[in-house]
Amino acid sequence: MVKNKTQKVRFHKGDKRPGNTLGHKKLSYTVEMIKEGRKILWHVVEQPTGNVVGKYFFEDDANVLADFQNKHKVWQVNGGIPRFLWNYVAGSYS
Repeated sequence: MVKNKTQKVRFHKGDKRPGNTLGHKKLSYTVEMIKEGRKILWHVVEQPTGNVVGKYFFEDDANVLADFQNKHKVWQVNGGIPRFLWNYVAGSYS
């Protein structure tokens, strides 16, 4: 008869697990319609950072970028597109 060993626990009661960093969070890209002056533009927004990845005149062009990024998750390991590659900073659309 084989005796089952109990697992030795390294953690103590009440210990917390390490928190998630941005690299472990799920990135997603959404398309939003924004009116700038008299123009209507489609923004591709990275979530959860809120970074505007691209601005397009046609919705189809914005959807192509968003669908590609959602499918391949190119910047997932970096926690999103690096700041030095940003064209548009969240909150300032000039």
